[in-house]
Amino acid sequence: MAIVKILARHSPSYASLIRYILNEDKSDKMQVFTNNLRSDNIPGYVQEFIENETFRQQSRTDHVYLYHEIISFHADENKALLSPEVLDDLVQEYIRLRGHTGVMIGAVHHDQEHVHVHFCVSALHFRTGLSFGLSKAQLHELKHSFQEYHQQRYPGIDKSTVEHGKAMPYLRHGQWHANQRELIAEMARRCFAEAKSQQQFFELLRARRLDYYERHGRPAGVEANGVKMSFSRLLADMRLDALPVERSEEEQALQEIRRIRERQAGRDREERDWEERAR
Repeated sequence: MAIVKILARHSPSYASLIRYILNEDKSDKMQVFTNNLRSDNIPGYVQEFIENETFRQQSRTDHVYLYHEIISFHADENKALLSPEVLDDLVQEYIRLRGHTGVMIGAVHHDQEHVHVHFCVSALHFRTGLSFGLSKAQLHELKHSFQEYHQQRYPGIDKSTVEHGKAMPYLRHGQWHANQRELIAEMARRCFAEAKSQQQFFELLRARRLDYYERHGRPAGVEANGVKMSFSRLLADMRLDALPVERSEEEQALQEIRRIRERQAGRDREERDWEERAR
C-alpha cells in the first residue's frame, strides 16, 4: 500500500509549503490536485487558505493552521504502473476518504527514487470554522480504507505493503535503523550549516525528504523512513534556536487573518445596527 503520513503545523506557513508542493523541479510534468479552491496561482491559493482560517470558531494560541499530508510509494514499485491516470484515481479516492469539505492542494513529485504526493490541507472544513483534524481512530480508518482501495484496484502496486512474518533479522533491522539515523544526522547538520534562518533550515530539510515534526506546537525533530530523531540528538552541539526565526510570510498571513476578521466584525456590527433601526 501507499504510505500515508500527516504532519500538523502550528503556524500559518501556507506560502512556503505550497511553493514546495508546486515546485516544477519536482516533476517533469506537474500533476496538481485541488479541492474547494478556485485559484490557479500560488498567491491566490495562499489567500484562499487565509480566508478559510478566518472562519475559525474556537481559537487557541497553539492551534493547528494546516496539515502537510504525504502519500508515498516504495522505491521498488514499478513506475510504469504508477501512471498519471492511476495516481489521479488514488488521489481522488484519498480526497474522498479525507473529506470533500476539506481545503486541499496537492501535487505528484518524481524528483527522487520514491514517488510522493504532497498536500497542503487547511485545518478547518471549508468555510465552517470547524476542525478538519483526525482522531487516532479516524486516522487509522483513513489508512485502512485507503489501503483496501489500493490493494483491490491496483494489486500490482504492492511493494509498500507490509508483509508480516517476513521481517529482516533483528540485528540487521537494528543496524538499518542505526545507518538511517547516521545519514539523517549528517544531512541535518549540512542543512543547519547552510541555513541562515530556521525557515530556510526547514526548507532545506524538506528538499531532502526530511519532514520535521512538532511537539507542543514547536519544531521538535525530523521524521524519515519511519525513523524519528529529535533536533537535540541530530544537531549535537548545534542549537536550533541559534538560527534566527524569519517569519515574515507567516506574520503577513496572521495580519491578513486579523484584518479580514476585523472587517467582517465591522460588517456584522453595521448589519445589527441596521436591523435595530429598522425595528
